[in-house]
Amino acid sequence: MPPKGVCAVCLSPAEQKCSGCQEVHYCTKEHQKQHWKDHKGQCSPLRVKEDPKFGRYLEATREIRAGDIVMKEKPLITGPAQISPPVCLGCYKLLEGGKVVSCEKCGWPFCSEACTLREEHAPECYYTQQRGEKVSISTFGVPHPNYQSITVLRCLYQRDHDEKLWAKLQALESHCDDRRGTEKWNHDRKMVAEFIWKFFKLEGKFSEEEIMKCCGILQINGHEVPLMEPEYVAVFDRISMAEHGCRANCNKSFTSDGQIVLCAGVNIPVGSHVSVCYTDPMWGTEARRHHLADSKFFECSCERCADATEFGTNYSAVKCKKKDCRGYLLPETFIVPILHKTKNPDPETRNLDNKFWICSSCKDAVSDAIIQRLLQDIGKELSAMPKEDPDACERFIAHCSTYLHPLHYYMTDVSLALAQMIGQDSDMGLAGVSNDRLLLKTQLCRKIADLIETLAPAETRLRGSLLFELHAAIAETGRRRSLTEGPLALLGHVTESRKILLESASLLRHEPPELPEGRLAQQARVNLVQMDDLIRSLSNSLPAPM
Repeated sequence: MPPKGVCAVCLSPAEQKCSGCQEVHYCTKEHQKQHWKDHKGQCSPLRVKEDPKFGRYLEATREIRAGDIVMKEKPLITGPAQISPPVCLGCYKLLEGGKVVSCEKCGWPFCSEACTLREEHAPECYYTQQRGEKVSISTFGVPHPNYQSITVLRCLYQRDHDEKLWAKLQALESHCDDRRGTEKWNHDRKMVAEFIWKFFKLEGKFSEEEIMKCCGILQINGHEVPLMEPEYVAVFDRISMAEHGCRANCNKSFTSDGQIVLCAGVNIPVGSHVSVCYTDPMWGTEARRHHLADSKFFECSCERCADATEFGTNYSAVKCKKKDCRGYLLPETFIVPILHKTKNPDPETRNLDNKFWICSSCKDAVSDAIIQRLLQDIGKELSAMPKEDPDACERFIAHCSTYLHPLHYYMTDVSLALAQMIGQDSDMGLAGVSNDRLLLKTQLCRKIADLIETLAPAETRLRGSLLFELHAAIAETGRRRSLTEGPLALLGHVTESRKILLESASLLRHEPPELPEGRLAQQARVNLVQMDDLIRSLSNSLPAPM
């Protein structure tokens, strides 16, 4: 990229900037148009900045609207997950015994001859040939140890074959100092580093430091790509600079060809940091913070973690058990030092500074130990609950409502499962469920969709899917009411249902057809056409106003 203040085409002094990225300068509009073909693949409303606290991060160079694609990027490296059954090393399709094609040069199994020629396969093919003995895979459908090192090996290969790509990988965070000596470090050293040295006969070729740094780069920066079953792993360059937020302003998805797509979940003002959620935003605060400390090696202090009520939702709150009190218990703060479990496994040492949960009404204080035992017992009950059983879900909600806030993460988890389940447990779909269950589905979908908008507005896949369920429930309610109240009742419900479906389709519009949400988006578009036809038909059948 030419220096700032210099035209990207003729290198003469220039003051005009690209309106998208604000990074590239032009002396005239003609030169900007001329350069667009080369620039459009790199143009983004983001710039990379750096400071001591955040390191490298992404900043919005202009106002970004909710739903806008902020960035689309090809992966630097892809490969199978560390724990993986035999998969095609070209497209990552799950392999079946008797249905594989072996690479003529190295013996690794593939789904097709074409996949053996893909560029991604070059590293393991090269080192297997150097090894002097072809690979032979005979067991399929279960995790295979030979695949644990493949993606790390692909990173290491770049050191001697692609200097620029190697430099980009090495610039990514690996947290080697934090990882050293942990259970995961010791496992990776044995199952990855030693395997690379012994199986591929590369001892002396790659040092322990190089191998373990690549392991860390994959652990910290790897994205699970859900386009295939099982998921494969990809590492990206610029998107790795998006910082974490438990109430992030962006979400990530993927294109059918494996590019990552960063999409704005809310309006992002110019100058704002761009964030994604590195953990599950539907977990409670303690679970999110512990997961981030264990897997990403930092302790989150984002605006959501800093607010014990989680924006007034009481998402982690427990009911006060004092007689006649209707308050809820929460700690003053969840932001206390987290002791790394693998280095200090003693559970008695957790949350030393967070001993009491205080009632919002009567101010009674309950020890953290008592609260944790209650939550562990409820967690065990949830684990033992029969899956795909709506009645069991309703019993869990009724029982735990005496202990937990109605929006508590355990209650929300089961309510979400129940909302999605109602209608799927009947051969007739929603037409086969009772009026009470239909009403319950409608209420749960509304409540959880609103909760997601407050807690995690960038979680568009989940919210879009819930709104699709809600539109169907409202349309079915209208159909039933029309049987007794006439077509006007149906028209009102169908109109409301269409509005909700339109929002669902908008939230899911960037999802690929390989994902369930992408298929819902396709169905939503079909349903919208049908609903428009129905609304026109119903409107035409109504008597003209007097």
